Parts: sequence; structure tokens; C-alpha cells
Amino acid sequence: MYLTFKNNDETFLFEKINFKDFFLYYKIEEKEIFFENETLCLFLKTNYSENYINSVLSNQEDVTIEIIEKSFEKDGVWIIINKKDKKIRLGRDLSGLGTIYFHIEENNSVHISTNVHDIAHKKSKCLNSEAVYQLLYFDYLWDGQTIYENIDQLKIGGRLEIEKDFKTLSYNFSQPEIIEDENNLTEEENIRQLRQEIVKAHKKYVNNHNVVFLSGGIDSVAMLIAIDDITDKSSIENHSFKVKGTTQDETVYAKSIADHLNVKLSIIERDLSSEINEEVFRENIFKMNNPYPGMWIFGNQVSSDSYRTYFAGQDTRLHTPALNWLDSIAFSIFIISKKGLKPLFSIIDILLFPLQKLFDTLHKRKQTPNKIFLGLKRTLYLFNIKKYLKLVYFKVDPANLQAYGLPTEGFKDVFEKYDLNLKKIKNKRTLYNKVVSKKWIEQYVNDMRYMIDMVDLQGGKLAMPFYDMNLANFSATIPFNLSIKTMKGKSQFGDENSVINKYVLREALVDKIDKKTYLRSKAVSRTGHLIFNQGLDIILRSIIKQDIGTSDSFVKEYKLESFLKRFLTNEDEWIMTDDKYLLKVYYTCCLICYQNHLKS
Repeated sequence: MYLTFKNNDETFLFEKINFKDFFLYYKIEEKEIFFENETLCLFLKTNYSENYINSVLSNQEDVTIEIIEKSFEKDGVWIIINKKDKKIRLGRDLSGLGTIYFHIEENNSVHISTNVHDIAHKKSKCLNSEAVYQLLYFDYLWDGQTIYENIDQLKIGGRLEIEKDFKTLSYNFSQPEIIEDENNLTEEENIRQLRQEIVKAHKKYVNNHNVVFLSGGIDSVAMLIAIDDITDKSSIENHSFKVKGTTQDETVYAKSIADHLNVKLSIIERDLSSEINEEVFRENIFKMNNPYPGMWIFGNQVSSDSYRTYFAGQDTRLHTPALNWLDSIAFSIFIISKKGLKPLFSIIDILLFPLQKLFDTLHKRKQTPNKIFLGLKRTLYLFNIKKYLKLVYFKVDPANLQAYGLPTEGFKDVFEKYDLNLKKIKNKRTLYNKVVSKKWIEQYVNDMRYMIDMVDLQGGKLAMPFYDMNLANFSATIPFNLSIKTMKGKSQFGDENSVINKYVLREALVDKIDKKTYLRSKAVSRTGHLIFNQGLDIILRSIIKQDIGTSDSFVKEYKLESFLKRFLTNEDEWIMTDDKYLLKVYYTCCLICYQNHLKS
């Protein structure tokens, strides 16, 4: 979707509407909606099912701004032009599932698009250096932040109103602030209600045809079971992916649950060696607001059928907090400190400072330290919860970044964004919820963006029901000790005995889940290095070398020569422990392409 509001009549290769006070030039993509009645014009993008959309817009004359905003406040972005007063109103859902960008030139023009690069090519002259460092350091951009100067993203829950002379009247947003207290329900009642809330979160998305991206992990299994609760099995199918050469094959778990529920499953093995080249790489990353490399695994498996919805299972972790035993100790120390022991713990933290610096010095020398080293390093921060949360949950670790060879120029401005205000925190549950609130506007919106863009790229529609705010708000009240309760199970990719988490979610699905996936430990198949070994590294080396050879090199401007030296000189196959480094190299190449985009 791309809209340009101009105060003069110009020649565009777009559709045009004359509002007398201004001209509107627009183009809309497949699955995007144009709607008009006597009072308003609407441009809408949402992931809801066709049946739900039709139910909202079918009574044409009854559709108002209020109805649109209420109907799509949980999933969608929209631009509304009020025909009476000519005000332009932008809106974005409360979870961040939709995304929209804008550039305003008062008394001249407004540019709005669902693709940030479309506006940037016309209205930006350079990259936003703070955003460049943010992406290189943390692999995510903050909600509202873009990599281009002078281009803004409408924030989560945003409502932006623009006057007909293109002056901003108001801009309000409501980014998640999840600090609910624990509920008083019993364990059985919590488990039952969690299942109900998961099912409700899926209802507005269920279409005539429903395809689950079924990894075999407990979250994707929960999606499949919820859809199975709502609709007939004949309307359900599943896609499970694996990258050729992987030693972490999740498709065996996907097959187990699909067979158990008697639903269709397609297993797709991906080998990119004959599919991707430099031209394809450049073309596709400009279609993505977040070009995360996972996009290449899905290939061309998406249908553009309007009555088909794809489901992806990223989760907020509110009902399944990911805490290890060190995290639990850190949380407990923080709660105890609020009972009068904070001065003592502050003294202990000061005494540990020399050891903290020693471990930082050692860390700078090794890019991938072992688990024992990382565990000991975390232990040194147990008595300072703010530092601990930054280190463990947000990866705010200058020593780690310096180990990669990344420059330090952008540290201060970027790191300050990760500060947490913990004054109102009363217990472990609200502490964890505070972390999730921050992660939502950092990692979560990026996860949503890449998955939805990846399906959009092929003309499809994607649902991510675990980000439903009603589900999130209930999950945030589940008593913390219940939400972190563990049980006996099996290892991630085998049959070894293991202690596993996500007890409450497993029990919520117990009537339909198979034993193999019920007992499986949380796991993520790490395949980034395999994609590089299948030819992506050759493409990226070419892009980097071309850039270094220019007079206005991105690599030289941001002093990335040391960081990239290992990548450019490596002659061995990449291995699993290289994945985090390779992700940063990948984003570096994307940034090179984006900077070149502004010059063209």
C-alpha cells in the first residue's frame, strides 16, 4: 500500500482521487482493501479472515471511523479520509501485527506506505545512524524506529490525525505495558481458561483453508489444536520445514502430532544452492521491512488464495516464562531487596565489580564463550536486577559485541533505551511482565514483521494469534509459580530424560496432544549457518567487497572492517555456533543495499 497526498495535481502511475482540498494518489497490493461510502474512504490491511472482514464492511452505509477502529484494533493498519472535514487518520493495531510508515511535509505532501523502502527512495537521503547501530548490536529495531532518516513508523496502538493542509493535529499511541497481578484461580481453572483464551484468539483468523507452519514445538502444536477445536479437519493442513543437512530435524515431531490428529502435513526440505543469487537477494530484501534470513527457508510455498490463512506460532512467553535456575535466583533476590535489603545487595554488587570487569576482559577475547563461562558471568550480576535483565534478556553486553569486532561509537545512545523502571514491581510475576512489555516493542514487533512480510511477499495472509492482547492480558495473570512449573520429559531432539517447562500450556492441550510432543523440551532448530553454506555467504561477500571498493563505503563509514574480516577470509564451512555472528553479517549486507538504494 502506498498513498501520496499532494496539494497539486501531478502525473503519477497510481489511481487518483480529487478531494478538492488535495489530491490522493494510491496503489494497493493484493489482500489490501479499498472501501468507500458517503462519509469516508478507507485503505485497510489486516490478517483477519475474509468472512470477518466482510461482516464488518458489508453494511456499507453503516461503516464509521469508530467501527473501523474498534473492529481492527487487534489486527490491522488503516488510513481513513473523512470526506466532510478532509482530515486524514492513520491507525495501527494494539499488538503491532500491522505496520505502516509515513513522511509528512506540511503544506506540501504526505507519504504513507506499508513498505518503508518505498517512501525512503523518494524522501530520505541517508540512513539513521542510531538505527544502524541498534540493528547491528541487537538484531532488532525499536517500535517506531526506521533505518532511514525522516521516515517514521506509526507506533503500536497509534492514532495519527493530519489536517487537510498536512499539519499534524494529534499523535497518540498505547504501547503494551503489562503489569497485571496474579489471579486467584486454581491451577485447574487457569489451565482451562488458558485453553479457552488460545482458542478465542484464533477465531477471527480461521478461514475456509487454514495452513499451520508446524515446527513440532509446543507453540505451533497449540495453534493446530486451537484450529482443530474451531473448524473441520478437512480445512486444515500443515507445512513443516527443514533445511538440507540439518542435525536438528523437527519434522518428526510435526509428523507425530499431525498423524495423531489425522490432519494433512507437507514436509518441505529446503536447499537454497540453486535458488538464490545476488539479484534475487537484493530484490527480496526490499520487499521486507525486516529481511530476517529465516525468510529464505519458507521459499515459494505460500498461496495467494483470499480464503486461505497461514498461522505462525511466535509467543509472548507470558504463560510460559523462560527462566532457568539462575534467573529464578535473580528474581528472588530482587523481591527480597524490596523488603529492606537493597543497601546490602548494592554493597555486594560493588564488591563484585572487579570480577565483572575481569570477565568482560576475558569475554572480549572470545566470540563464542562456553556455557560455563556465560553462567559464571551471569552469576556476578545476581544482586543488581537491572544489570542482570539487560545482560540476560536484552543481551546488552558491550564485551560480547567487542568480541565480534564491532565498533563502540553507538553504545551509549542505544543502550540507554534498555533501561527499565522497576518502582511499581511487587512480585516475580509483575517483574517478568515488565520485561515482556519491553521485549514487545523490541524483539516481538520484529518477529511479527518478518513473518507477516514474508507471507505478504507471496500474496498470502498470515495470522499470529499468540500476540492477541486478550490472551496476553490473561496469560500475564497466571500465578508465576504455576507458569514456571516444570515436569519430567524428553530432550529437545532425542529421547534422553530431561526436566521440561511450559507445564501449564502442555496441560491445557492434554486432551488432544500426542505423547511425543507433549513430553518434548522447548527447542529451536538452528539452521542459519546451513543457509550460508548453501551459497548465501558467496552472495554477501560479493556485496561487501563491492561496497569496500567505493569512495562512500558503508563498511568504512561505520568502521566494520575488523568485524567483517573473519567473514571475508573464512574458507571453512560455517557451523552452528557461528549463527549469531552470521546474522549480524547478514544485516550488514542489507544495510549496504539500503544505503545504495538512497543513492540510486
